[in-house]
Amino acid sequence: MKYMNEQAYCELKTREEKVLKWLVRDYAVSGQPVGSSRLVSMDYFQVGSATLRHVLSDLESAGYLLQPHTSAGRIPTEKGYRYFVDRLMQSVLPKREVRKGYEDSLDNISRDLDRLIKSTAQFLGDMSQALVLMSKPREQATRIRSLALHELDRDTVLLIVHMSLDQVKTIAFELESGLSRTMLREAENILNDLFANMAIDEIQKLVETGSADAARKNPIIDQILKRFNTVLSVNASGDYRIYGTHQLLHYPEIADPVNLEFLLEAIETDSLQRYLPTPLRTGKPSIFIGGELGHTIFKDMSLVSIAYNGSNCTGEIHILGPTRMAYEQVIGLAEFTAGKMETLINTKYTK
Repeated sequence: MKYMNEQAYCELKTREEKVLKWLVRDYAVSGQPVGSSRLVSMDYFQVGSATLRHVLSDLESAGYLLQPHTSAGRIPTEKGYRYFVDRLMQSVLPKREVRKGYEDSLDNISRDLDRLIKSTAQFLGDMSQALVLMSKPREQATRIRSLALHELDRDTVLLIVHMSLDQVKTIAFELESGLSRTMLREAENILNDLFANMAIDEIQKLVETGSADAARKNPIIDQILKRFNTVLSVNASGDYRIYGTHQLLHYPEIADPVNLEFLLEAIETDSLQRYLPTPLRTGKPSIFIGGELGHTIFKDMSLVSIAYNGSNCTGEIHILGPTRMAYEQVIGLAEFTAGKMETLINTKYTK
């Protein structure tokens, strides 16, 4: 994804930057074009309306603002938003009582990963007034906590692998010989003695080097080990919790019937995720504005994406709203939530 580079816009004067900053902030709240009289009423400027009209005109000529109607005020362009995000904004943490309310709400659910993701997505959507897509953590080099075998019928056994981060993987095996309960329990005990609480990469080495061959005397173990790579392959999770579709209806620029139909269909068919960029793993948010998202359907939308990282996993948070989103608040909210998720993941799910 290409951002506007430093050479794509000229350095604005201090007064021009101040006008652009407060115009972006005001337009995010009101959704109404901002004129010189509105800026004067803010009491942030020590100049008159005529001077501010001249500054607005200069910013429009430079491509940072546009005037939707002749008699209207100005609104930011993508170039104006990009300048604001890159040079002028200051991320703002949620208020202390908001942070505490979120943290207190986690007391009873922090060990239930599904509920944690659902609750956090709802918190983000309500606070940002935007659509939130939040993925469960994706494991990279995880551990197997325990293994269980369940008889499906005389010739088929189900292997149930419990992994860290509360993930469970199952795979059915058709066996070449009939089962006995004694063989099944013996195989389950051997598998746990060999692999429980071991990192997946260590298990792969044992299987590949033949170090687990002694266990092959049990016919069930023998057939499982032959296909153990299938068991060990941990695919990146596409499991997203989506919340806040209704929030988008608040914005006329997004609620256009054609655009909204496409967006709702993408959400319903789980295809919206295809348009999401992979966030940086630096803990810093990525901001995509309008056309930077690469699809015309998002021309009036912006996306804030951030990763939250554990010692062996990573998850994603995406906040999709109008280009006039309150960037400073949304980015501060994303940073706070990602940090809190990292703390919880590292203390409760990776041990």
